Amino acid sequence: MKFVYPEFLWALSALSIPIIIHLFNFRRYKKLYFSSLTFIKQVEQQTRSTEKIKNLIILLMRLLALAMIVLAFAQPYIPASNNNENAGHPVLAIYIDNSFSMTAKGTEGELLSEAREMARKLINDASLETRILLNTNNMNGIEQRLLTKIQALEELDKITSTPLIRQIDDVLNWQKRFLDQEQLQKEKLGTRQHIILSDFQDISTNFSKLQKDQEHFYYPVQLTPQIKGNIYVDSAWFSSPIQRIGQNNELNIRIANAGNENQTNVELHVEVSNIKRDVFVDLPGNQKITTVVNYTEQESGIKSGKISVNDKHLLWDDDYYFSYNVKDKVSILVLNGKNASAAVSQVYALEKYYVVNLVNEGSFTNDRLNGMDLLFVNGLNDIPTSLSNSIMTFAQSGGTVALFPGDNCKTDTWNGLLKNLKLPSLGGIYSSGTKIDKLVYDDPFFQGMFEKKKEAINLPSVAKVYKTYDNSSAYLDLIKLQNGMPLFLRSSNVNNVFLFTSSLDPSFGSFTSDALFPSIVLRIGEMSQRKTPYSLTLGQDAYYPIYNNSNSETPIHIKNTEIDFIPSSKKNGFLSYLFLGGNEALERLKNGTYDVINKEKIGLISLNYDREESSVKYLTRSEIENGFKDYIKNISYSEIKDGQSHKKLDIEKPFEYWKIALIIGVLFLVLEILIIKLWKS
Repeated sequence: MKFVYPEFLWALSALSIPIIIHLFNFRRYKKLYFSSLTFIKQVEQQTRSTEKIKNLIILLMRLLALAMIVLAFAQPYIPASNNNENAGHPVLAIYIDNSFSMTAKGTEGELLSEAREMARKLINDASLETRILLNTNNMNGIEQRLLTKIQALEELDKITSTPLIRQIDDVLNWQKRFLDQEQLQKEKLGTRQHIILSDFQDISTNFSKLQKDQEHFYYPVQLTPQIKGNIYVDSAWFSSPIQRIGQNNELNIRIANAGNENQTNVELHVEVSNIKRDVFVDLPGNQKITTVVNYTEQESGIKSGKISVNDKHLLWDDDYYFSYNVKDKVSILVLNGKNASAAVSQVYALEKYYVVNLVNEGSFTNDRLNGMDLLFVNGLNDIPTSLSNSIMTFAQSGGTVALFPGDNCKTDTWNGLLKNLKLPSLGGIYSSGTKIDKLVYDDPFFQGMFEKKKEAINLPSVAKVYKTYDNSSAYLDLIKLQNGMPLFLRSSNVNNVFLFTSSLDPSFGSFTSDALFPSIVLRIGEMSQRKTPYSLTLGQDAYYPIYNNSNSETPIHIKNTEIDFIPSSKKNGFLSYLFLGGNEALERLKNGTYDVINKEKIGLISLNYDREESSVKYLTRSEIENGFKDYIKNISYSEIKDGQSHKKLDIEKPFEYWKIALIIGVLFLVLEILIIKLWKS
């Protein structure tokens, strides 16, 4: 047996008080007047022995009553286990999974609500000396402390759902590290009992890193939803990477059914660019389907959209937000070299959508790239280091680069740039098999350029090309020649960097006279629109580019009607990036569309929650028990499927004696009173 408050045992010294009272109080004498001394002696002998027994019994009752009251305050108990750590306060470590999947409906409300009420019962039933470690997926400094029962009940009411997802092994290891440190540095702890209240989704239940524990007790409690299914908006994207005024937009929407049952006429509400539409789709069980919404852009500007699905089970993933920019112009800088072709600027002059600026290679300065969307290198033979660095910085800053070499390239200077751009190196001039063999129609570059795919189309040819050397470069062929070499390609690592391996000089052929040439040049211009992500996922490391970046010292912040948040940012070349990853963004931001503000509105950011938990797949009892048993000795599984009020969690508790001691103490006091009142001497 041990005591919670052994310091109260010093009060046992108060047992001397009734003894002192007994010695002095019961030795007082009274005068009695009798006519016969013989009678007095006889009565006195009989009474004295009886009175002495009565007083000793009264003294014993008082001593026992006082001793029981002292023991009650010292709170004796028998530990739940007999290991050597039971010299301190017992610990009840309660983990409540408050991820979004716990907002599923149970018998008595949301699973998270049932988990809170289960934890409330456990805390109320715990002994007064028990220390409570209450934590959720937040696992922050506020939760890293031991609480009394009253404090734990107060913190319990503050728990709300969060998009944070934690693995079970991370949570239990976090608890163990904290309690070990607390034991070592602050106070002696006794038996530890870990209560895990979760739905045990498979994506958040990992046991591989769980630290072994052969002494303490673990109670996984699985809360089961009424409906194991979910309908949600998975993602959205445009068929074409380009959005322009008067152009048809194909908005692809992917909807998922995470349940086993087929769903018919599921309502989908789409709001985008001042257009509202309702779409009804049929969803087979455990499948994703894609539906397309067509509409035409009527005006330029930054647009936002929202897609909603009518699902009454899990609500957090029913909305999907996105935003994009419809530009009314593209700014192009044509850098002309010795063999520059006038056909380039003539093609762009066909549409007012393109604003062309011309500069000769000898007049180029770095500031000419400010505000440009496309740098078109037209007929340069030499690329000095300074120009190569400028082109690299421009490309890495989100600008589009089109490289069309001259007729006499200095391949050593060109190849230095091409290597940095992850493009193949140029070699000598090659003139055999230079007829175009095929176009890679499946690449987004050609999407929508032709009415239909034509394999037998009469393709033009070029007289000469520069031989290319792969050098393990990362690029994608767009136009291939019969000799197997590429004529036109783009980098797969650096966005929107294009290379034409021939020259537009007439000595290399008449490619500029073919209809394919203006189609390629115009498509490069279209794809050079500075784009921002349609949406970003909260909880994942994501960067949002700011192209029209000023030198203002005012921090850029994102804002909607409820939230004003200043993300961290970094400058890279000609633009800045807003970092929207990490737990701070996840805890402070919600899904939705936010204005990007730097003195004035400069853009939109759409944020969505991660769909990782939308799959609603849960572990079985055997999977949970088998996952624990390799690491934990004392484990007891429970399932809550009929509501927490119908389930009593039977956890191992220390047997408490303070109530018994108090009752016995009161009984001794009652016996003392009865003896005094009823025992007549």
